[in-house]
Amino acid sequence: MIRYLFLSSLLALTACQSNQLVELDYRPDYPYQSLRTWQWSDPAVQFAPNSAEQKSDLDAQRLREAISQQLTQQGLQHSNNGQILVRAWLISEIQPQRTEVLQYDYWGGIWGPALRAETYDSTYTVQKLQIDLLSADTQQLIWRGSNSWPLPKQRISPSVRETRLREQVQHILQRFPPY
Repeated sequence: MIRYLFLSSLLALTACQSNQLVELDYRPDYPYQSLRTWQWSDPAVQFAPNSAEQKSDLDAQRLREAISQQLTQQGLQHSNNGQILVRAWLISEIQPQRTEVLQYDYWGGIWGPALRAETYDSTYTVQKLQIDLLSADTQQLIWRGSNSWPLPKQRISPSVRETRLREQVQHILQRFPPY
């Protein structure tokens, strides 16, 4: 019985650590090969929900630095008159979670050992980073990449926060351009 519990726990942890799915959407007819420059949209970073609790100038600066560095590594140069506008969203959502636990009562009732299920309801917070690229000429969206991850319940240090955001930016923007 203990082996089965250990194996199921190990599989659950492995599933949490698996490659994250990045959501992509883009205009297939856009000439991405001709892009050389970019600039920030106004505002460059937005938060949802739009509350003082969610907004963080520190996270906005971390995102700006990570996105700027990643786009530069991909051969695009920052310019005040760029070909594309870059906008990022940091979205926090509370998600419900239902956990069902099977318990084996060895002594059981009058009928002997019994198996019973208990259900626990809880919530967890998911953070989503969405990066939008817009045509500077038309102000229309040409590419969008996003990814989500669960936030830990305990506070994390600024360096861990910066590393996590930088990794997410890299994970999303490595799929740009879409060819």
